[in-house]
Amino acid sequence: MINATQIRKGIIILLNDRLYRVEDMEHITPGKGQAVVQTKIRDLNDMTIRNYRFRSNEKVERVVMDSKGVSFSYQDGDQYIFMDNETYDQISLSKEFMGDNVYYLDEEATYILESYKGQPMNLTPPLTMEFEVVEAEKSIKGATVQASYKPAKLSNGMEIMVPPFIEAGNIIKVDTRDGSYIERISK
Repeated sequence: MINATQIRKGIIILLNDRLYRVEDMEHITPGKGQAVVQTKIRDLNDMTIRNYRFRSNEKVERVVMDSKGVSFSYQDGDQYIFMDNETYDQISLSKEFMGDNVYYLDEEATYILESYKGQPMNLTPPLTMEFEVVEAEKSIKGATVQASYKPAKLSNGMEIMVPPFIEAGNIIKVDTRDGSYIERISK
């Protein structure tokens, strides 16, 4: 059991005899009254998302998962096929299960697949990944008074905000937890 204030994005909790993955969370402290943790949780049985509010002193059961390293092999329609790095067994994951992780698929990377009683529950990509910028707005010379970011499209199809000096063709490092720019890679 953990305190509601220890809830973090990506963990699996047991609530009303159902497993949920925390998709997003926010700790809210109102001016008057008790602090709460507002969460967006995904039911792992039917993949629906709902909002749930926990009181900050409430206890929540965190589910302990079995985890193993897997590698992405290929996509077959709406199914993503991964290979267990130890046993070489193939594991098929649905597009709904993958969520935003579809942007971080790379055959060279190792992912952590967490399962509960043999059922896949969560896939965690590497903390950072490198992608090529395929499209970026031109920056205006001398417009660096403010640290303003501009939108850029990456080779994985994702759009993120990048600093003005990033141009098409640059390789950048992206934080997979929130899809944010980290740094430009010089190769």
